[in-house]
Amino acid sequence: MDGPILKHRPLDLIPPSRRFTVRPATASELGRLIDMAAPEIPAMKVIEPAIRRVFTFNPETILAVHDHKGLVGGFAFLYLNELGLERLFDGAFSVADPDVAHLAAPGETPRGLYAWAMYLPGSRVAAMGNVMRFVRRPGFAEVEMYARPGTVKGQKFMERTGFEPVAQGPNDLFVYRRRDPSSFSSPVHRQLAGLSEAVADKLRREGPSAARPARARMRVKVARGADDLLMVYAIRAAVFLAEQACPYAEEFDGNDHCATHFIGFVGDEPACSLRARYFGDFVKLERLAVRKEFRRTRVSFDVVRTAVEHVRRKGFRRIYGHAREGVEKFWAHFGGKPLAPGRDFIFSDYRYSEMIAEYEALPNAIDLESGPYVILRPEGDWDRPGILESSAERKVRDPEEKVARKLRPAVVA
Repeated sequence: MDGPILKHRPLDLIPPSRRFTVRPATASELGRLIDMAAPEIPAMKVIEPAIRRVFTFNPETILAVHDHKGLVGGFAFLYLNELGLERLFDGAFSVADPDVAHLAAPGETPRGLYAWAMYLPGSRVAAMGNVMRFVRRPGFAEVEMYARPGTVKGQKFMERTGFEPVAQGPNDLFVYRRRDPSSFSSPVHRQLAGLSEAVADKLRREGPSAARPARARMRVKVARGADDLLMVYAIRAAVFLAEQACPYAEEFDGNDHCATHFIGFVGDEPACSLRARYFGDFVKLERLAVRKEFRRTRVSFDVVRTAVEHVRRKGFRRIYGHAREGVEKFWAHFGGKPLAPGRDFIFSDYRYSEMIAEYEALPNAIDLESGPYVILRPEGDWDRPGILESSAERKVRDPEEKVARKLRPAVVA
């Protein structure tokens, strides 16, 4: 039983690394951290004013990670007070633009720790043990930690390190229940102690597979055939026509057959769709629709993130879109910011603002040097050999011989 259970390692048992030191960031280090993380986390530049405001309110929330060469990474917490924790549970807490009224002041014991941002690329993730040692100081050691996984990989990491879904709260919110490392008496008990009592008891009775919460798997695919487009149309009809009473001709505008469509699934159910249309030096993302029953999942984030990476892989570095009034902060997660002041406009009974996101060029973006076979591969499946590559193994036809057969006179018996 020890082997499977020991695949799980609670955060409080990750040992500090001798390679790294962790301490509150200085004002100059804060700017460097934002610049370092921005290529991988584009939203960093968008929410930079909020980061600086939180840092000014409580500098200990932003941690700098150093090795012998200097600054190499960072970790940002939000120290929640009682009101902030309530707002987190009822879904009203703004991660992109936190209200300092929801945060614990310097010297005040927080009621919850929200893992706001992590930049520990590659082997630097080993500094996580140092981060955890920092938040085991007096007043923090028993404070539970909350987070939302940004990717499927992130969710798996959280599950392995002792996070579990919050029972009463937003569907995508996870909690890590703190434990004193000295209370972990044996390898098995130390692992069990990192889980909730209910999960631990279930694990003892049913085996290690019980430790993983029963959550529907989410995935995203590019629409390639008629069946996929029917799913897209069904999602948009349910959201825009049925819920928002949008006229048919305004929703199905004649642009669907000159666009790339992305479909997000929760389990086997098509839950979310998004459309991308291509222009000279930019891509427009539009028609994001999420079925009502799946709006408390992360499927919309997964779909947009997949679309952003897809169009960047095609070589585009600018993404344009229309953000409906009230959801601008959603697009800020992906680097979106207002195109210019005073460019709001109205269509289909809602007010929208123009937004733009700009990205660095991807080193593996498709270009003329990628080779003919890569360019021939199915849309979005550029890293796997396609069927046309295997066709190259057949004998090459002689075009002259084909012409000669056509010109050969018929033989009359």
